[in-house]
Amino acid sequence: MSASEHQGSHALLQSDEEWDARNKVLSETLTTLVRREVPTASRGLDIGCQNGWTTDRYAQLTGFDWVGIDPALKGEERSPDGIDLRPGTADELAFPDDTFDVVMLANVYEHIFPQYRVASFAEMRRVLRPGGAVVGQIPNPYFPIESHSRLPFMGWLPIRAQKVYWKLAPVSWEHDFFVVTPRHLRRDAEAGGLEATMVRKFNYPPEVIPERVRGIYKMLQAPMRLWPWAWQFVLRPRP
Repeated sequence: MSASEHQGSHALLQSDEEWDARNKVLSETLTTLVRREVPTASRGLDIGCQNGWTTDRYAQLTGFDWVGIDPALKGEERSPDGIDLRPGTADELAFPDDTFDVVMLANVYEHIFPQYRVASFAEMRRVLRPGGAVVGQIPNPYFPIESHSRLPFMGWLPIRAQKVYWKLAPVSWEHDFFVVTPRHLRRDAEAGGLEATMVRKFNYPPEVIPERVRGIYKMLQAPMRLWPWAWQFVLRPRP
């Protein structure tokens, strides 16, 4: 990749400030859903918590207790604000039945291997208390700029072709996602004992978009009302 191509590719990456703005918007919109859907909640589980930054934000915005799990963690850790973070996967949740009022699944479903999805939703249902809900978000894989790779039309390709194309991605991590839509979400959740009671279109505001391509994003806002950046959802246990 030439210097000019390298510079152009990084125009698709957020600055630290833009990334912080993105996480702020994500945590605020999802916790607004939590407060609306489970107003009496007191405990939450953040699946795919990474370093716990967003878990801390969930705790700050909701005022109740949270625990985070992530398969990348090597052992028990603490978030910057001291929240308990543990290694773990969605299909084997090391918690008793009826432990949480809310399970947060923010931009995680697309990273779960297909053979583990139904078991993962069944585990989420198991650890939910009566009246609880799974709240989360999935990116639109067919959005013109695919959100993981920042490459045009990545999500339209078969997995093998995606992994070849990924070599052009300006990001530092390896290809680790699958193409999923609300149709897949509803199907797998239902098989795991949950039903989608709400799925809504979601678009980030322009301030989270890299400045060099923000003008293009603004031009796309009208069609994005029909073809969004992402979807947010609420899942509840089936009767």
